[in-house]
Amino acid sequence: MPALVVVNPHATGVDRARRDHLLNTLRGVTRTESVETTGRGHAVALARDAMRGREVDVVVALGGDGTVNEVANGLLADGVHDRIPALGVVPGGATNVFARSLGLPRDFRAATDALRRHLHAAQYRTIGVGRVDERYFLFAAGVGPDAAIVADVEVQRARGHRSSLSRTAGTAARHLLVHSSPGLRLERSGFPPCNGLRWLVVANSDPWTYVGQRPLRATPQASFDTGLDLCARRTTNPLALIRSVVRMAGRTPYKPCPGELLVHDVDRFAVRSDRPVAVHVDGDPLGNRGYLRFASVSRALRVLARSPLAQEEPT
Repeated sequence: MPALVVVNPHATGVDRARRDHLLNTLRGVTRTESVETTGRGHAVALARDAMRGREVDVVVALGGDGTVNEVANGLLADGVHDRIPALGVVPGGATNVFARSLGLPRDFRAATDALRRHLHAAQYRTIGVGRVDERYFLFAAGVGPDAAIVADVEVQRARGHRSSLSRTAGTAARHLLVHSSPGLRLERSGFPPCNGLRWLVVANSDPWTYVGQRPLRATPQASFDTGLDLCARRTTNPLALIRSVVRMAGRTPYKPCPGELLVHDVDRFAVRSDRPVAVHVDGDPLGNRGYLRFASVSRALRVLARSPLAQEEPT
């Protein structure tokens, strides 16, 4: 099965030695070509061309969650159909939420070996994805403060600052203490509108994200095999948010407290905002929008990974 490896050379955990190791490993089991991305949106175009050209059976993303998201959007450029190449993932970013949600090893060499095994055995897992307007997402989307924080961190990275936990924490504190969040209105068929929301997390898997090695479980029932889960708040009070994050990082299942809304397995819904609000998908900023349409897309992609009952052992 011919494979195309899409490499983001600017990702945190990607360098020439790791790229060469991955290519040499895959060439032992399949005919492999590689191409490096040159900027935002390039991975979308590369994966889309690979899907339409029907010349490869697998497209592997070597990079962070943003690179994987772009590759997935390229593969799904013509919607869901039976000629979409499989998606392979080797984590090369700072957080790698999607790869970790699949149970793939965090260590680069272990993840590369796992991908080789899955290729050799033609071992796939079919997953559902989320979609907001025209953009697909794999593990989560955010509306409100977390998306504004993601956008600010991206601006800082563009200015040459490396992404780090301390930088993200400082950016989050500044946004939560200084900026007010627009009011959000959640609209679901068969339910009355839910007004006065200030922060919305839309999850396609669990956990929602990670802080270092600690998973944050805002939507503990979310799964690649069900619809979308929602976690929403009516306040962005910093102390209340800190208490929520502490509970999300706990070892017991997260339960909403007063002022929070938790919804499981939703097929579609819409979000309106008092004024355009920041949005992100898989940690990639989409800019500010005033109206958003979300949908769950079941059985959208084949991913090179074990079944959820037989995941790779983390390394």
